[in-house]
Amino acid sequence: MTPNRILFRVAALNATVPEGIPIHWMGKEIASGPLTIELDDDPTGEESRGELDYVQRRAQAEFHVRIQMSELTDLLSALGVDPQLTRPVRAVVRSEGQILDDHSFALTGPCEVQAHEVFGGTEATMLPGQ
Repeated sequence: MTPNRILFRVAALNATVPEGIPIHWMGKEIASGPLTIELDDDPTGEESRGELDYVQRRAQAEFHVRIQMSELTDLLSALGVDPQLTRPVRAVVRSEGQILDDHSFALTGPCEVQAHEVFGGTEATMLPGQ
């Protein structure tokens, strides 16, 4: 580490997508309900981390996240589906962006969604927040 490059560990992440996403399953479109996105606390997973480069004014971070859809999970559980279908979606977001004047970040980047019985072939991207 140099004085102009700072390594860090991501300690917390809590985001919501109140409008959810449409899910195409078994020929039908189903509303997911709100999404909750948090750091994945799976002890076998890698740590969420990043680096700040103040010379280039660039930040990069890798977030290991768990995405939960409580309303959809409750509905599927009530229908008695296989519990594998209701487990959280796990993903890795690799993002980068500018370090802003107030030292906050405008990060964007691709999201690699791990295999899941309901969400095969899913693509996602993290956009800068507000």
